[in-house]
Amino acid sequence: MTLAQAVRENPAPPESRFRWWFARTIFPLVVVLSIGSALALIGRGWSAIGATAFVQALAFLLVFLCERVVPYHESWKHSKGDIHVDAGHAITLIVTGGLVQPAIVAGGVVIAAWLSAHLGIGLWPLDWPLYAQLALSLVVVEFFQYWVHRFQHEWDVLWRFHAVHHSAPRLYWLNASRFHFVDILMHNVAGHLPLIALGAPVEMLALWTLFSAVHGIFQHANLPLVLGPLNWIFSMAELHRWHHSPRLEEANHNYGQNLIFFDTLFGTRFLPRDRQPPETIGIETLPTFPMGWWAQVLSPLRWKRIQAESQRQLAASRSQ
Repeated sequence: MTLAQAVRENPAPPESRFRWWFARTIFPLVVVLSIGSALALIGRGWSAIGATAFVQALAFLLVFLCERVVPYHESWKHSKGDIHVDAGHAITLIVTGGLVQPAIVAGGVVIAAWLSAHLGIGLWPLDWPLYAQLALSLVVVEFFQYWVHRFQHEWDVLWRFHAVHHSAPRLYWLNASRFHFVDILMHNVAGHLPLIALGAPVEMLALWTLFSAVHGIFQHANLPLVLGPLNWIFSMAELHRWHHSPRLEEANHNYGQNLIFFDTLFGTRFLPRDRQPPETIGIETLPTFPMGWWAQVLSPLRWKRIQAESQRQLAASRSQ
């Protein structure tokens, strides 16, 4: 094995056999247990939404505790004045989802009725096992979310909203919710509308939401995760840390929300074998991007000013 291969296989030197096994098993183990537990609770009479919300809360608590014991970067364990900002965005995410969900459902039902009337059949395979339906839902939704995410990086009018997510000074469990409400609205529509329009049942929507939430928190977690061949399936932390590189030529890759399939297909998968993702993250070209919650909510309206102030600061730094 070459040195580059050794570095790639072991993102952080294992401190113990426990850390080695933890890095390779914690994500698949928690995902399987989460989905299995939710299905078991639904089978016992719990509502799909209640079961998945309960399991999701337990998964989030587990990741939070694991970050305190087995961190990927020690520096990412400590607040950089970002906890209250991320908490504010988390509340905004929940409120936004609750407010727009009825409209998304209504729109999906209208589309589903139109498709059924014109095709004469239901499009969703309701007779498949729920695990198979979940796999299908991940692929279907990923196509739409991949392009939404990619356009958020390539179109300036969308980047000004998505930049909030990339302003995070470190990666840890809570900043999986650091999104501008317009940004998360686009992802909610891209995620739920296709499934509802195709006729996916409520249980399927709840399971997809659970998987996406658990995957998302691991994707941003400050944990030493090593997926090996699974990095060709899931858009997990080893790939996503490059997406948070301060250099946009590196960050403009790995757009997959849950799966990396479309990044591979369209040539945007990025996982160098000769080096590790940077520990210092953020947006290199926007050093004056605001770091307060309310200022970030208003940042798209102040976009030209933020860009101008950043250019002046960068020019002053280069002249020193």
